[in-house]
Amino acid sequence: MIKRATAVLLPLALVACAAPSAFDGEMPDFTASRDGATFRFGQTAKVVTEDVRYHVPVQWEITVDSPDSERAPRSAKEAMDIVCFPVTFTPVAVGDFPVDVTVALPKLSPIDGDLAANEADPAYCGESDISGYTPDLKAGEHYTGYVASWSGTADRGIVGSGVELSTPETTLTWK
Repeated sequence: MIKRATAVLLPLALVACAAPSAFDGEMPDFTASRDGATFRFGQTAKVVTEDVRYHVPVQWEITVDSPDSERAPRSAKEAMDIVCFPVTFTPVAVGDFPVDVTVALPKLSPIDGDLAANEADPAYCGESDISGYTPDLKAGEHYTGYVASWSGTADRGIVGSGVELSTPETTLTWK
């Protein structure tokens, strides 16, 4: 009798622990920015990112502000100045899902025209409070991040004068 009960309960327990299927919930209407669009500093772009396993979406408004330059700390070897681009991430809507997930944040990189620029650790600019972990994201709340570039002491290199945002579907720039 005990063996039969175990044999019946085991499949039921496995069904209860099965992973959820891909996201199929409702999201509000949202028009993402056109791929290839260029923005001025202070303007807001709209993008959607999702987690790779369940495809839970987050709709974002992202604003990149004009850069500030500051003297590089000694720990930034061979750098004379750090150029900091403040970024504001605002989730417009976060997909409701029974499992906590982490969505990919858009990749932000310093550029100079069409060229990739020197990239520095954004921690030189300040503390970021952005995470793609969905339980930490509140719709309508503003989160801060940074994109950083540097100017060298011996060789300036390519110093960032703009920012490129990329997701698997979209590439946008701020200049």
